Amino acid sequence: MIKHGVHVTCTVCTQNLFLKLQLLLYLKVLSRLQNFSTFEGVLPSVFKDGLHRKDVIELYGGEGTGKSEILLNVVAAMILPKIWKSIHLNGKDAHVIYIDNDYKFSMIRLVTIIESKIYSTLQEEEIQDEEIRKEDIENLVQKCLSNLTLIRCSSSSELLITLYGLNESMLCDPNLAMILIDSISAFYWIDKCNGGESLMAQEKNMMQITEVLQKLIKKFDLIIIATKCALFKRRNQDYSANNREQVDHQEFLCRSWGQLVTHRFLLEKQALTNSILCHCIPIGSSEYDRSVIQFKITENGIQ
Repeated sequence: MIKHGVHVTCTVCTQNLFLKLQLLLYLKVLSRLQNFSTFEGVLPSVFKDGLHRKDVIELYGGEGTGKSEILLNVVAAMILPKIWKSIHLNGKDAHVIYIDNDYKFSMIRLVTIIESKIYSTLQEEEIQDEEIRKEDIENLVQKCLSNLTLIRCSSSSELLITLYGLNESMLCDPNLAMILIDSISAFYWIDKCNGGESLMAQEKNMMQITEVLQKLIKKFDLIIIATKCALFKRRNQDYSANNREQVDHQEFLCRSWGQLVTHRFLLEKQALTNSILCHCIPIGSSEYDRSVIQFKITENGIQ
């Protein structure tokens, strides 16, 4: 009887501990929702309607169309603080996870963009250089970078394991806002070769990656922004607005990924104007909801 009583007591304690952990998780997720329900002002030159919880954004285009540059500018806007030394930097002071599958991530470029945003704000506020020391700005940049978690993957299997392995403490961080992936299509050809003649085998890892991302979005209300390289050329030269997506975008990843995406941005380089043309397409929307924007990549970031 005593042993049975001990067993029951331990079971009750385990259940109570589990309930407490679930409650703690719920409170942290609720705190995240209260802190960040929407992200207006994050790179408005591209995301004019802002970013919202559970958005899955695909940046689609060929080489040199600014996909990775957009991600770096988003990171800079997210990890900067809202206010620093009574100066409104208009950042989000959020934590982001950057998964670099293409090994293109440039810390130097990110720091340049962050510093440019800081100095630009100081100039707008008419704050003299002698009021803010260079050391203060360097410390601020270091603090911003502490909000960034950089992960590099060299295969789709490693990416899948990485997503599975994101520990609860990181995902339960109330300041965690988004996961950025550059690029989601990095391992397409490798998986295609390894899968042989079987389409199911070729897409197995990508389907599982999509499934894990879907669970993370649902559980933690995260924003996902992923780049996807245009591996296949468009079939014709019809540029009419009515079939913009059909002409310029050809899905080659698994169907579940295409169903997960909520917004697709088609990027193409304009040689004559040295700018990027971006076609914004909310998935499942009417033609009237689609828009076209144009931006340039400068030394100080996207303008």
